[in-house]
Amino acid sequence: MISLSELLKELKQHLTPERVERIESVAAQRTRKLCLVLEDIRQEHNIGALLRTADILGIQDVHLVSQRYEARLAKAIAKGSTKWISLHRYQERNQNNLELCLEQLRKENYQLVVADPDGDVDLPDFQYQGNKLALLMGSEWDGVSEQARTAAATKIRIPQYGFTQSFNVSVASALILQQLSQSLRSSDYPWKLEEDERQQLELDWTMERLGASAWPLREKIEQEWEAQNKA
Repeated sequence: MISLSELLKELKQHLTPERVERIESVAAQRTRKLCLVLEDIRQEHNIGALLRTADILGIQDVHLVSQRYEARLAKAIAKGSTKWISLHRYQERNQNNLELCLEQLRKENYQLVVADPDGDVDLPDFQYQGNKLALLMGSEWDGVSEQARTAAATKIRIPQYGFTQSFNVSVASALILQQLSQSLRSSDYPWKLEEDERQQLELDWTMERLGASAWPLREKIEQEWEAQNKA
């Protein structure tokens, strides 16, 4: 079987140098040490904006949890970011979908961080401690659930100085993710993707860029490689 690196090398030859450089530069800045969890976000334009923020900040994984509301994506707001991030959905009927998500995060050794107006850490004071972090943002009206608040290792508070009592969820997420991302990237923690993860991501994005021709071209490359190695 052709190796991942060889397959990627062959497929990249069918893209422009500019697109290849863009894929490689973005993949080099991606992280899976920080992820975003969205709990019962009701308004689809907020979900779209949150996905776009995650992509812009180099966060690869977003977990979409639906307990009371069906999650719908606003494609116009997301600006195609769903093509480039890994979206994990928890939308089973009659299930504790948040617990299913939390179980998965625990398996992957994430510590849960929630945004809470009564939080114990002010956002500017947050210091990265060398752990994988999952930021959970709650619904527009109710905020994070008690279940999420109880499970959280850290509760972050955004300082506020005006009459308005809360930020829009997409604004609050952007502020917190920017701080967490900056703290992570300036630390000594190895936040970048492992080599095989990076190559797999580049392969996925290359296939996405190639569009309808991607799978026929991939099959042709694999068949030619097998034929050469049998000769």
